[in-house]
Amino acid sequence: MARRKNNNEQGVSMDSLMDALTNVVAVLIVILILLQCDVQNQVEKLLNDLKPASTEEIAAAQMQKQNLITQIKSKTDLLGAPEPTPEQFGKIEADLMLLEKSLKKHDTSLMELANLRKKVEEQKSLVGVEQKKTDAILVEIARIKALLDQTPIPKAPSPTVVRIPNSRPIPESAELFYCFIINDQAHLVDAPAAKKMIMKEMKDHERDLLRSINKVPKKPDVKIFDQEKTVTHFAQSNLKIRNYNITVPYNKPWPVLYMRITFDPKKGDASLADMEQPKGRFHNVCNYVRSVPRSVIIFKVHTNGFATYLKAREIADSLNIPCGWEVDNNPYYQERLDFKVNNLEQPPKPTGPSKPGLTRKLD
Repeated sequence: MARRKNNNEQGVSMDSLMDALTNVVAVLIVILILLQCDVQNQVEKLLNDLKPASTEEIAAAQMQKQNLITQIKSKTDLLGAPEPTPEQFGKIEADLMLLEKSLKKHDTSLMELANLRKKVEEQKSLVGVEQKKTDAILVEIARIKALLDQTPIPKAPSPTVVRIPNSRPIPESAELFYCFIINDQAHLVDAPAAKKMIMKEMKDHERDLLRSINKVPKKPDVKIFDQEKTVTHFAQSNLKIRNYNITVPYNKPWPVLYMRITFDPKKGDASLADMEQPKGRFHNVCNYVRSVPRSVIIFKVHTNGFATYLKAREIADSLNIPCGWEVDNNPYYQERLDFKVNNLEQPPKPTGPSKPGLTRKLD
């Protein structure tokens, strides 16, 4: 732009200012044009990048818009509502206190419920353990029941009835035989034969065993034998009748000796099974006893041998042999001998009145 020639300095200054302003305005216009172009490009780019909305998305957006409008309206209505009165505030506070109390009670109930659930779980675990034990017991019961079903039912043995009939005395001249009944075995002890054997032995060795002779006025002399020598002699004699051992043990405090006949309780002269035979060994034993004049059988019955005794007694009665019986659990027979010996010790002092001896009787 051509400058006007003016001599006035104020005029020159205004022209320069106008030039500067014009330049600034031109620059701003250029910038605005550039910005407008850039904004238009960005808008076009955004519009090109936008995906077209579907009908469902448009409906959802409209629904969301309507909800926002409803919420804004409810908030606006609340803002326009009148301020609550003090009475309403008091009621609200009371309701809040009740609510807090209810919440505390609810928390306590929840704690109790938790404890109850814990206890229930513990009980469930205990129930599981007990159930396992019960199942094991039921299995064992089933096993035992199966065994019982396979086990035959035992038959009860017939009752053993031993009656005590009217008894009668044994004749003084009778020859007593003793039959020990132990379990299912019968042992016949020939006491007369054993005693004869011992008395014969004493007679044969009387001179060696004699200790002294006591003179008794108007009566036969009483021979006193040495107890020590007598017992030792019979211990070395090895006397036997069948399978029964005959011994003469010490009786140190007393002037008499006893013969003792011992036997094996399990090996008798006859068994219960043998007695069931028509001509078994016990029949032969009874025939031998019957052959001895004035013979009598005394059955000495063990508490476990009554069934065997009844069968043996039936056989003896069928042969008309006089019999008696008594309970005796000893596995030996003992009888006093008819001679005197010296006592080796002082007899004990009596502790009370003497008891009468057993009187055997026939039945």
